[in-house]
Amino acid sequence: MKKYKPNFNDPRVASKAKSALGWATQQLHEHKYAGWSTRHLDKRIGYSHTNLGKFLRQQLLITHNNHYSMEQGYTKQYRLNLHGVYRLAQQLNIEYNPRKLRRSIGVKTAIEQYQHHFDSPFHYEFKSNRYWNELQHIRTDIRTRLFAYHGFTLNYDIENALPTVIAQTARDTGRIRKQLHTVEEYVLDPHGLRQNFAQALGVDVATAKKIIVATFNGATLRPTSRIDQMLTRLQMHKLKHNTWYLTLKQDLNRAWSAIARDQGVRSIPSRKRMEIYLGIERKIVNVIKHEFSKKHIPIFLEHDGWRAKDWIDPHQLKLTVLKKTGYRVEFACEVYR
Repeated sequence: MKKYKPNFNDPRVASKAKSALGWATQQLHEHKYAGWSTRHLDKRIGYSHTNLGKFLRQQLLITHNNHYSMEQGYTKQYRLNLHGVYRLAQQLNIEYNPRKLRRSIGVKTAIEQYQHHFDSPFHYEFKSNRYWNELQHIRTDIRTRLFAYHGFTLNYDIENALPTVIAQTARDTGRIRKQLHTVEEYVLDPHGLRQNFAQALGVDVATAKKIIVATFNGATLRPTSRIDQMLTRLQMHKLKHNTWYLTLKQDLNRAWSAIARDQGVRSIPSRKRMEIYLGIERKIVNVIKHEFSKKHIPIFLEHDGWRAKDWIDPHQLKLTVLKKTGYRVEFACEVYR
């Protein structure tokens, strides 16, 4: 059978290939695998039963495993094929920085593909108490440069939003007899505690953070749970016997028990806990959105953070949030030039 070679002189073929290359460099990691559904890949890269779709998948994707389960929600996992990116960029005559191949192509294609988002006020879909926009799915390093190109050089977020909100909500019930020491310590020094926790388990800091966040979200340690999938058997054993982690789980259980009693129920399941948190987060974000709008400063919302074109007094913003929501929050701001 003759080997398929795309005709990149055909504008339709070139356009589809460039779009697929842009998506891959904006979304995939060259070292980390991530799960993507067949439906999503069909939309972004092309159908696997077509010659072009099959060719683009071979060029852009490296498959980690072929195991998937529709019932359990497991998808195949992929990472970026840098060699294929290099070949495809050359065939499409796309300029790039050879030292920063993925990033340079990702930023270049993102600027071209998403211009329409910056030509008018940002549009969001409202899902699960959060504002959603497709730009939120772009990898952070690409997204930061894309927004900086359009003048959004200030990147804000609510520091430790999840533990801050849970601790304050529980305290405000008046039903907490003892302090939530581990939760409050984590709010004050998340970086140091994550580092110590990572060292104790023998994992990297990013994995330690994911475990902590998953625990705040109500994840369990059962087999096939989110946390179980992150760890080896030895690391899971260490986790189950880690004193700090066990105390954190106890404090979180006490916090949610107090919130449940305040709402007149015996307990609050994990999914409902996240709904409660996101409802409070939305109130805080709406206040922030309103304050920037009053000053005619464009912003782009990213869950518990936002990107802005201009600065606003963070102390005054904190006071306004406290007055309108009752929550004391801190803000972090990074500037990208």
